[in-house]
Amino acid sequence: MPEGHKAERARMHKQNKEAGIGDENGRIVRVKDPGTLLKCSVCQIALKVTKTNTELKAHATKEGKTLEDCFPGAEAASIALAAAAPGKQQVARGMASAAPAGKKKPKEDLNDLFASGLDLDKSKKKKGKK
Repeated sequence: MPEGHKAERARMHKQNKEAGIGDENGRIVRVKDPGTLLKCSVCQIALKVTKTNTELKAHATKEGKTLEDCFPGAEAASIALAAAAPGKQQVARGMASAAPAGKKKPKEDLNDLFASGLDLDKSKKKKGKK
């Protein structure tokens, strides 16, 4: 019988432990990058820079300032973050989605399908309990 995932994982942990890789149990722990934090120049609160900077923009409007007034360099940091993200397409707001053309059915075809499923004969009544 083939080895299950639990047994395979235990075997890999044992090999890692013998090789001195990973933690004390042989697990390889991936440390996630904490990201870039910028401090507000007005109130000194630290917020994380994202691709869209929604939290930073909301904080700046709450302070009554612009994004660059509160967080200098935030736009450049978000552009660098978006460029570093591998394999993800950036779709600008207001533009068409990246769906392939020719997938939508014409409206008349959908109307024909809808009409074919309707029972237009009202003379037939459903029989039910009285």
